[in-house]
Amino acid sequence: MRHSQYTSFFRQLAREHVNIRHSESECRFLRMILSTDPLQRIMDAREFYDSLRDKLHPGFAMILVSYEADYTDTGGDQKLKEYHGSFLILHPVEPGDYDGLEAVLDKTEEIGEEIMGATLLRINKDVTLPKKHMTVNGITNERIGPVGEVYHGTKFSFFFTQGANQALHFKKDKFLTA
Repeated sequence: MRHSQYTSFFRQLAREHVNIRHSESECRFLRMILSTDPLQRIMDAREFYDSLRDKLHPGFAMILVSYEADYTDTGGDQKLKEYHGSFLILHPVEPGDYDGLEAVLDKTEEIGEEIMGATLLRINKDVTLPKKHMTVNGITNERIGPVGEVYHGTKFSFFFTQGANQALHFKKDKFLTA
């Protein structure tokens, strides 16, 4: 799975979920590419906050954070790529509205769980090679906010694996000298 496939996968879930309903005319899905470098992360966040103000349509929204990947080996001939991803489900809350905040936190957690349920099902049923696998053991969530001054919600983090034998196989024809 490449970055564009990852983004398309979660954008489609944001389109299909009844509480998000992302569309071209009502933007409720944003991407956030975060670098591990602290200085670059500040710049990435600045672009993200501008998008929150300028693009996001009112209501529940999904913010997809770019994944990081590790590679591992089972000690034999099986190489795996481990994707570590996350997304946020956000909704605006008026400052000082603590009952509203509690309701938003509950609802964003519920929506995130529904998104994760669909993710588990689709990733594990996908027969496209290389095979992908996901379990609930790698899913966590946490409350976040305020983001961009008025948005609160729940962040979900997860990981899944995909076979990497073909990706990491030496391809002699890709080098001028081998």
